[in-house]
Amino acid sequence: MSTAIGKQAGTANKTRRSPAAVFLGLFIFFSLAFSLWAVATPLMGYPDEPAHTIKAAAVVRGEVTVPPGQSFGHGVHVIVPAYIANLPAQTCFAFQRAVPADCAPPVPGNDTYDAIAVTSAGTYNPMYYWIVGLPSLVMTGAPAIYAMRIVSALLSAVFFAAGFTALLQLRRPGWPVIAAAVAITPMTLFLGSGINPNSIEIGTTVALFCGLLVVLDNSRGLARVSPAILTVGASIAVLANTRSVSLAWLLCAVVVAFLFYRWRDVASLFRNRLTLVTIGIAAVGVVLGLAWMVLTLSTPASSGVAPEGIANATHNVASYQAFVTMLDRTFDFITQYIGVMGWLDTPVPQMVLSFWSMLFVLAILLPLITRPRRLAYVFVTTLLMLAVVPAVIQAVLVGSVGFIWQGRYSMPLVIITLISAGMALRCHRFSTSARAPVLGRLFIISALVAHVASFAYVLRRYVAGIQDLSTWQTMISHPSWQPPLGWPVLTILYAALLTVAARSLYSYLFPGFELFVRPRHRAKAAAPDVRPRVNPAADARSEPA
Repeated sequence: MSTAIGKQAGTANKTRRSPAAVFLGLFIFFSLAFSLWAVATPLMGYPDEPAHTIKAAAVVRGEVTVPPGQSFGHGVHVIVPAYIANLPAQTCFAFQRAVPADCAPPVPGNDTYDAIAVTSAGTYNPMYYWIVGLPSLVMTGAPAIYAMRIVSALLSAVFFAAGFTALLQLRRPGWPVIAAAVAITPMTLFLGSGINPNSIEIGTTVALFCGLLVVLDNSRGLARVSPAILTVGASIAVLANTRSVSLAWLLCAVVVAFLFYRWRDVASLFRNRLTLVTIGIAAVGVVLGLAWMVLTLSTPASSGVAPEGIANATHNVASYQAFVTMLDRTFDFITQYIGVMGWLDTPVPQMVLSFWSMLFVLAILLPLITRPRRLAYVFVTTLLMLAVVPAVIQAVLVGSVGFIWQGRYSMPLVIITLISAGMALRCHRFSTSARAPVLGRLFIISALVAHVASFAYVLRRYVAGIQDLSTWQTMISHPSWQPPLGWPVLTILYAALLTVAARSLYSYLFPGFELFVRPRHRAKAAAPDVRPRVNPAADARSEPA
């Protein structure tokens, strides 16, 4: 049996695609997934999207800083095309899940004259907005907004694809890949498609953390992972220039990655020329991000007001109260990690929340019983970061912007935590049991159904509204609103795309098996493993961790 498995593993390695081909495939997947969400969600259906769209249109037209006299207590006043200035009117359905998206007025393409608009993102770093705002220079109306969304989606897709490609270069990447797949919740795909720096913040954190793990994993042969080194440098430079809080995620990603390896692996990075050049480029990006933060310290306090729609009556809350409250609510944010779409008004179906909650529990518990214990301790440290770091940030901010924390703000750290769970399990080999591919098929098909159900449910919320007496039949027979292409076409396309992705993931984890074809005679000859070896500590001695 071991001979058969060895032959199959060799065949799988020979047929494995090059990193460039893997990156291209992943980029196409994430681009299409994000773009489908971008088209399916009504304009201004993402949290604070009007403020960020106005900011992007202003920045790309040269309004980068906040000159004196442009902040009047509720944001920064900028000059943008009228159709963009009037985008807040599109949010008539926000916080009202029973109201379909047809309440929003059309976005006229001929309203291109200058108008005054207000944005609560006035002090945000302009880098993201420079790129995303470009379509508004050559297009108008609703097509310009959708194009801005897709540009943002493509930008995020580059970093997600780079991060996952790097992760596949690990020695024994099985468990980290599984954990990364769990981290791609419906909320992750939803957030990757809106006009909001939160999207690129998540993507760059994924690329940074996965790339750094691979670089450390190959510290004795860095020439083999040159793309991963460049991925780390580019991710740091961009992440440092998204939002001010992104520097916290940058630091957490670096610290956790270092903890998984020995000091000599970290020290070896500073003896490689490409690594040193990359560190220099990344340092320039960090300095620019810090310089922008210093520059915004002199702006009026009113230029960085709390985002729209967030209750801001908590300015008088003491910092320690905010800290303790955040710790108390640690597990309350799990539903938002899984999927609470729109303006926090559309949670995904309960079956989806239950399924992903189970995956989260497994991801938390399994590393706690792993060997060597050092890996479990690193994972516990990451868990503590997930609870404490957001609490500290909210405690610092509560006096200026109130109690504003949402689960989506912590998504970069959530993904770091889940991938860390996979890293802690790397010493656990895949067994020859025939149950492994069966369990894998069950979980992957369940995740596929959960993703598609979430997509369709969010469409239902905007097409017909989620009302007491409404059903799925209402969405079919009496649609009040339709996205471009129509909701049935978008749902079919999304289901087809996720099916292809699910088959690819299953084939990677279980070479020789097909997701939708039940094996009969080959089951014992080629099943990856969920059981640990008899002596996992001996396994660990061959690993950097």
